Amino acid sequence: MSWDGKGFEKPLIMSNYETVQETIDKNAYVPDDDVRALIHDQMASEKLIFLLRSMGMTKEACDYMSYCMNRRVGVWWGYSCVEAINTEIEEQLKKSPLSFREQQKEEVKKKINALKDKSELDSILGEHNAKCDEFLGAMKKLSGPEITDKTDPLYESQSKILEAANRDNLDFAAEELQNAMGNMPPKQLSKAKQLVEKAFSIYEEQHGIHPMKQLEKEIMQSVAPEPIPEDTSIRDKYFGTIKQRCQEVKDYVNETINKHFPLKLPGLPKKPSKEAAGDAFFAAKRWILTPTNENGQKAFWLGKNIPNLPEGLCALTAFWSSSDLVPEQKEQIPPPPGLASNGIKNVIFMCAMKKGGSQTYDERYEQYFNLGIECMTGIQTWDKEWEKKPPRTEEELDDNLISKNGFGRENNIV
Repeated sequence: MSWDGKGFEKPLIMSNYETVQETIDKNAYVPDDDVRALIHDQMASEKLIFLLRSMGMTKEACDYMSYCMNRRVGVWWGYSCVEAINTEIEEQLKKSPLSFREQQKEEVKKKINALKDKSELDSILGEHNAKCDEFLGAMKKLSGPEITDKTDPLYESQSKILEAANRDNLDFAAEELQNAMGNMPPKQLSKAKQLVEKAFSIYEEQHGIHPMKQLEKEIMQSVAPEPIPEDTSIRDKYFGTIKQRCQEVKDYVNETINKHFPLKLPGLPKKPSKEAAGDAFFAAKRWILTPTNENGQKAFWLGKNIPNLPEGLCALTAFWSSSDLVPEQKEQIPPPPGLASNGIKNVIFMCAMKKGGSQTYDERYEQYFNLGIECMTGIQTWDKEWEKKPPRTEEELDDNLISKNGFGRENNIV
């Protein structure tokens, strides 16, 4: 492995462009805004790949590698990624006796059962009921005998309740006193009122407040309980859990529909056969081992009807990597800059998105990045592919699997 998490152990010898600007100018690389912000003048290709990988932008690193990598090596990288995803899916199917569709049904059933689980809501409801029982017990205790233990949490509350009750008794006593004063002789009552009002006036001059107002204020401060804030935490938690569960259902349905249940309408192309995918994939391999324009044409004819499969797009990418798109004509027509690189990029993306298998999207890109680095450093070569036999007869596909030039050979690489 040439990438050790900190840098590259070997140089990226299979890079066509030393700097990022050269890749932009000569191969139509268009960086995303977040990638463009990292690029500076004369930045080396290896430096950008290192920076993107170290920042966790593995897909963006793979995208750039598709553009700066030698075209033939890039097709080989895409081919290796297609092989990797197909192997991953095959191994997963061996582990599970269920078909992919049956696995998805089981996954949906498990998700539904998880969403139907009311244990979390029941736990919140039980917490609410326990608080209600605790509140009722406290009310009974407050209305019972006087609490004498000052360390009891309800001691202060009961004391305030009793003080409020005493205030009501004081109001009754004041009313009785007022009635008794009404029965006094008018002269004596008038004289008494004058003396009281004079005393009140003196007190108010000295303290700035009428003594009765002062008395009323002190009584209210001592007996009036502080407002108790409403506790909505349990209610908010209960309904918050329901809301979260509803959002989970919505997200899961959308994800499942988009990922596992593609749109089916009359007139849409039928699913390509395994034979068609295998033929196109083998045509890509044939071009990798013998990168002639004629083999590029064969790859085109076998891949053009299945561009929505990684195998088909890989074959088309081999054609776009040829030096002449129309070899039967006298005038050479080379592919436009960036066409093959864009194909390589999308082959890898399709592999990462393919249904089935055991790895996640991010895990696959991690694997494909490592494969790409091994291809760019010359570690992952196509030498072993020479020894593999073609999947079909030579007469049917007119195969020529003798490699004209591999890694380290004298002949020029496309």
